[in-house]
Amino acid sequence: MTLPTISFDLDHTLMINPFRKWIFPELEEWFRPRLPAGSPSVLQRMAEEHRSRLKRKDFVRAYDWDDIWNRLTAEVGEPSPFTVEELVRRHATIGKVWRFSDAMPALEELQSRGIPLVVATNGLEKYQRPVTDCLGLTPLFTDFHTPCKQGCAKPEADFFRSCPRPLLHVGDRLDQDILGANRSGAVSVWIHRDLPAEWRTLSPEERKKHPKWRHLLQEKLKKEGCEGPLTPELEPDFPIMSLEELPAVWERIRNRSRA
Repeated sequence: MTLPTISFDLDHTLMINPFRKWIFPELEEWFRPRLPAGSPSVLQRMAEEHRSRLKRKDFVRAYDWDDIWNRLTAEVGEPSPFTVEELVRRHATIGKVWRFSDAMPALEELQSRGIPLVVATNGLEKYQRPVTDCLGLTPLFTDFHTPCKQGCAKPEADFFRSCPRPLLHVGDRLDQDILGANRSGAVSVWIHRDLPAEWRTLSPEERKKHPKWRHLLQEKLKKEGCEGPLTPELEPDFPIMSLEELPAVWERIRNRSRA
């Protein structure tokens, strides 16, 4: 019998990348003196172009920060002295990137059981691999599923359909990870380390029955920039507070698939 595969989002699920704290400020430092006073920040301009490409379903280029950066620098008629990829490699060092404390123990336990583990991230591999290499995460995964390989991105259902089945997907975003996993028929696992402390002793099923459950999801969606209604596609199958809960969830899915 095929063991259920687990796919993982990376950013804010397993690790923190250097973009917001290190890379965007460095881009801003170079770009700001070349702009008129009062111009939007580099982060604002790059995010606007990113959203525009997503709306056009130009998924690979939407996450190609070098391509977006080159578009901005062309506006000032001066080539950048560095690429975003180069900055990622420069800043992918301990102290500038880090992994969550529950990530490595959970991944190592799952790997020791022979459970297939893959990455499923919207970040292009050229930006993600330097970070996972630095943090020692890369050897734990058998494959990296990214927009440049899949030709699409989360929450598109097709992004998950090339992953081995049965599949559990673990991620922190409702609008990308949970929605995409549910659309594709995978088991969706939402990692939310900031669940209220009194929920810690509850099972995933009990958490979903809590009176404040739907309000919690609605607030999370607002933070993600989603203003629409809370639909069943946006609700996770299993909400967890720590990756330490993941082996037990995986066992339940394996037993279910055996039945």
